Amino acid sequence: MEQVELSTLVILAVILFFLGWWFKGWVRRLRQQVENGEAVEPGAEPVLQAPPPVILPTPAEVSQEPDGPVPFGYKSTWMALRCGDPEQVIAALRPRLRQSANWTTGLAAVEAQPEGRVFVSPVLEGWVLAVGGPQALQEEMAVQFSQAQLFVSHRTSNCFGWELYENGQCRRRYACLDGQVESVGELTPQERALGFDRFPTPENADTCETLPDEEDVLDIAAAWGVDPRFEKAAYPPSAGWVCGL
Repeated sequence: MEQVELSTLVILAVILFFLGWWFKGWVRRLRQQVENGEAVEPGAEPVLQAPPPVILPTPAEVSQEPDGPVPFGYKSTWMALRCGDPEQVIAALRPRLRQSANWTTGLAAVEAQPEGRVFVSPVLEGWVLAVGGPQALQEEMAVQFSQAQLFVSHRTSNCFGWELYENGQCRRRYACLDGQVESVGELTPQERALGFDRFPTPENADTCETLPDEEDVLDIAAAWGVDPRFEKAAYPPSAGWVCGL
């Protein structure tokens, strides 16, 4: 009988210990809420805050009638991705809105919102072009394809650059922004053929006066894959997609 009473007392002691521990924690949290002005009066219902509104991309005014391809490449950024299906590029973009659009209206939509929209082209001799979009997204996509090329051309800010990725690795990067130079990797044969060894490097950026321009960006794009001027290759009329990010 004494053993049963002793066991009961032990159990009660344990229960009281945990109740005291819980009560001290509750008092501590309540005190913190009072100090932070967050205390809720007893019996008051908690105030539920509505989640922030979801802002969807604005649909662009586009036409689906095939045309072009339309030349581009000035004051813009774009990618050339080795790919046989534009849907792979669209999937990598993860757009919240997509619209079928021809070249003229699709590129115009991207020009209106260069950070929030991307124009995805149909396949051009094994390449898919993605015009526009933020740089971080472009670099994220570059590692997802067997070959990816990134180009930037903005004469207003004197920003010109090109990058070449192969199998997820950056093989070559060159960028010149208002005299500041970044150069990663060896010049490709195409760059040497175009005479790009005349451009400054990080080592001689203060003394070299021959800077790249927007035509040089178009030239290396053509040498690596697709010429966005579309002066030599003829493609049938087609349409692509405007993707809202």
